[in-house]
Amino acid sequence: MITLVKERNHVNKRLPPHVLNSILVLSASIGISACSGQSFPGSQLLGGQQKASYVAPVLKPLEKITSTATASKLWQVNTGTALSHVKIHPYANNIAVYAAAGSGVSAWDKNSGKSLWKQSLGEHITGGVNGGEGFVFAGTNSGKAVALDATTGAIKWISNVETEVLAVSKASLGVVVVRTIDGKLHGLNSKNGEILWQRVQRTPELSLYGASVPLVVSNGVIAGFDNGVVAAYGLKTGQPVWEIKLSTQKSGSEVDKLADIDGRLKSLGTALFTSNGNGRIVGANIGEGTVGWTRAFSSFTGAEANAGGVYSTDDNGNVWKLNPKNGQQMWKQDALENRQPTAPTLTQDGSHIVVADKQGNIHWIATPKGKITSRISGDPAGYNTPPLNSDGVIYTLGRSGVLTATKSQ
Repeated sequence: MITLVKERNHVNKRLPPHVLNSILVLSASIGISACSGQSFPGSQLLGGQQKASYVAPVLKPLEKITSTATASKLWQVNTGTALSHVKIHPYANNIAVYAAAGSGVSAWDKNSGKSLWKQSLGEHITGGVNGGEGFVFAGTNSGKAVALDATTGAIKWISNVETEVLAVSKASLGVVVVRTIDGKLHGLNSKNGEILWQRVQRTPELSLYGASVPLVVSNGVIAGFDNGVVAAYGLKTGQPVWEIKLSTQKSGSEVDKLADIDGRLKSLGTALFTSNGNGRIVGANIGEGTVGWTRAFSSFTGAEANAGGVYSTDDNGNVWKLNPKNGQQMWKQDALENRQPTAPTLTQDGSHIVVADKQGNIHWIATPKGKITSRISGDPAGYNTPPLNSDGVIYTLGRSGVLTATKSQ
């Protein structure tokens, strides 16, 4: 039985993702200033009552690539001036790839990178981009969920969900689901923006800025929350179906208490794979909401999976391949330690996973043994959302708004 907790008025501390690793290496305890439900860059978080010296994490020199496999850059464009702390995902359909930066949403030809349209929303975009049913969806810092015509960029509707939008699902069965900073899910009519249902989970006093993208599976939607809960709801009604508690907030330092599920939720047949910070990575049954296997694992990036393996990056920057049947380790790649790689994305043939890091590198890792086979430079500002695979091309959207199309030969 799912217990839904009504929203409370409370002070909520939001840690931007790029701040987390910095905090882990501070030499003294930090007083983190509270902000009532606001999102803000990390520099404001580190100005608490006590000052501490920052020690940059040690990066391993990148290994020289000896493989004959090569990745090439097909095209690259600057989509606009982005807010580096927000998590904006690219979205693609058969014709275009869509991005958002600052206050603008844009569409680009998938093959050439030619600009198709740009549309300003007049507010900072903090959630999206996603799409479906002829629309492209994004959300803003003032609580506006917006639908645009995927072909022309014309704004079709605006719905007020009241608080900052962090993530938007794809549209299916006439519904699009929006996740907001206050721990709420909003089911909206994808055709006109009418609010069909709302659900809420308790948001802890301390949580990481961001949210996992709600995952639509058949006639349901699955979402991760800052309290370490992943829950399933009916897509059209919002009716609770099941919930799984990955972990509870621990005692100890402020960082030790983070339990957010902010990364990718991955479905594979009837299986669901996901992870959370300071908690676990799990393989669960989507239909029943039961856990098949679990292992201790701390990752805010989530999971990728196919029949051959479950792939994830942990908080130290290690890339893992696990057995999808039991969660046992198959290999671990430690060459990207402290580089904060994104969640992996599988290539079309499953021979590689692709991750992008905070330093702006895009890495191809062979799935059989975990060897890094190719690397190219993308957005110099780095990445905080995973690559997108569409029709065999890998699209990455960086923290400064650089959209890059690449392919491995």
